[in-house]
Amino acid sequence: MFFSTETLKQHGKEAHSNPFSLGNEELSLTGEMKTDEIQGFSVFNKVGPRRRAQTAKLTTLEGSYPTKEEASSIPSSFILRFFLRFISIFPEKLNFTHKPGLPGFVKGGNPFDLPKELWFETLKLITLVKNAFKILAQTLFRRLWNTGRKWVKIEDIRRVFWFPSKKAVYISCNWKNDAFFGSLFLNGCNPIMIKKYTEDQDQQKIPMETLEKLYPDIKESIRNGSIYVVDYAILDDLPEGEVNGYPQFLAAPIVLLQETKEELIPIAIQMKQRSGVDNPVFTPKDKPEAWLLAKIWVRNSDFYIHELVSHLLRTHLMGEIFFIANYSMADQHPISRLLRTTGRYTLPINITARNTLINEGGFFTEYTAFKKGAQWEVLKRATEEITYQSLCLPDNLKYRGVEDLKNYAYRDDGMAIWDAIKEFVEDVVNGCYKSDEDVWKDTELQQMVMYIYNFGFLQKKDCPSSLQTREEAIKYITMIMFTCSAQHASVNNGQYDIYAWMPNGPTTMRKPPPKDKEVTEHDIMSTLPEIDTTLEGMKVARFLSQEPQDFVPLGKYPEEVAFERHMRDPIPKFQKKLKEIGEKIDKRCHLQEFPYDYMHPGKMENSITI
Repeated sequence: MFFSTETLKQHGKEAHSNPFSLGNEELSLTGEMKTDEIQGFSVFNKVGPRRRAQTAKLTTLEGSYPTKEEASSIPSSFILRFFLRFISIFPEKLNFTHKPGLPGFVKGGNPFDLPKELWFETLKLITLVKNAFKILAQTLFRRLWNTGRKWVKIEDIRRVFWFPSKKAVYISCNWKNDAFFGSLFLNGCNPIMIKKYTEDQDQQKIPMETLEKLYPDIKESIRNGSIYVVDYAILDDLPEGEVNGYPQFLAAPIVLLQETKEELIPIAIQMKQRSGVDNPVFTPKDKPEAWLLAKIWVRNSDFYIHELVSHLLRTHLMGEIFFIANYSMADQHPISRLLRTTGRYTLPINITARNTLINEGGFFTEYTAFKKGAQWEVLKRATEEITYQSLCLPDNLKYRGVEDLKNYAYRDDGMAIWDAIKEFVEDVVNGCYKSDEDVWKDTELQQMVMYIYNFGFLQKKDCPSSLQTREEAIKYITMIMFTCSAQHASVNNGQYDIYAWMPNGPTTMRKPPPKDKEVTEHDIMSTLPEIDTTLEGMKVARFLSQEPQDFVPLGKYPEEVAFERHMRDPIPKFQKKLKEIGEKIDKRCHLQEFPYDYMHPGKMENSITI
């Protein structure tokens, strides 16, 4: 059903009490998975039953436009729809699941469980299959070449380091360098973890007296804002599993970094959250092998958080909710037409990921240190931390205190794209809504936001459940578009570059974190994953980094959308701005040894397609 304007006003601006609210018991972190057909929210498009109890029309554009129900009743299509209804064996509706403590998602065993218009197009499907066979063949050759062999020294890993990208080759030569290690927190494929270290911020995790013994001026450095921290607390006390019958191990490290005139240098690493005699603080002053192993443990932990949280949860799963909520709007609704392209292929690619990567028997249970169910626990913990502000780049940067951090290309490129999207959305929204009241009265827009509030943000108090003004609508829509394009590109496009050289992102560790600093190269090699596990990690990273053949860049819209009155002028203006951003990035990349182009507008898609 729809919100009426009277209903929304009755419940106030926050609209906490409404027909789409979930009870607290449905949002707890324990309990059974709940599955429903989306009917009241009517997430059907051009196929499938329409069962809304009420209909509504928006009059902010050129008169009213038909709702989905009205559009589906056009007589000229009756015979075709009648015929398809009786011969089709494919589903005509989305089945929605909400696992307690996680954003909701579409239930399905494969992409063909979706309505037909949401499937992969033929070219996309062919490309995925072709790339899969290519990568499987490469993996087979690597495996045959290394049959019966084991790692003895680090250079042995080059025996599987075939078909690398130029950036991967650079990493294989520079991964031990402290400055390069620090740069990955800024311009790697997980650039959203780092934040400023303040005097009142969890300083008991690494005792100050320990730090002062190592760095006598550490307090002064903290006060002047040159110390930053990356904390993997979300991995603390997770159940550890096995790979090929052998136990694997996890850490939950804390990394302190210091900004110098030109670089960001790691100065301290503690493997576990609680300090103790068997949990030493590693520094660059230690034995080289001990310091290197500590950094490898950080890269292992970063791999987990990057893939499950920064990538899967914060882009794929949130993007899925955004699309489902948008999909419930009438086809001709101007905001629906603006946002529909942000969900292209998102549902089928997410179904594929859930059934190959994070399912029981999938990659994370077979080739990482996670015991059965640990991946879901990480996702639940991370979901608790997601806020609306954390998905809005300007607010996120301010919260983390990284506005002035040097050489932070992710921030610079991200803000340029955020501003370009915001300007574009502002032009479209102001063309659609003549006043704030028009926004408030748009029942379909309010329904979309409430759906995301319930099933995406899980009714968190600091997340919007309605939009009151055009300004709020502009920011909200910008957040959706940025998450599904630029943010996803930043955490997706560099995966093979970063992880092809296994020690820079091992998928698991075979020995527990060191309790002392007497580390040898043998200790390092006996901790890193074996050849077969390494090959599986390389295979996944390569597959997820593939370039699409049916690429649709940010800013490109179908002709029927691009020529609409409220889109005709904003789209070319948006595309011109994106081109200018791309040219600026190109100039910078020519001057960089390790060029950061993961957020180049010409290399990012309009939606989450892989």
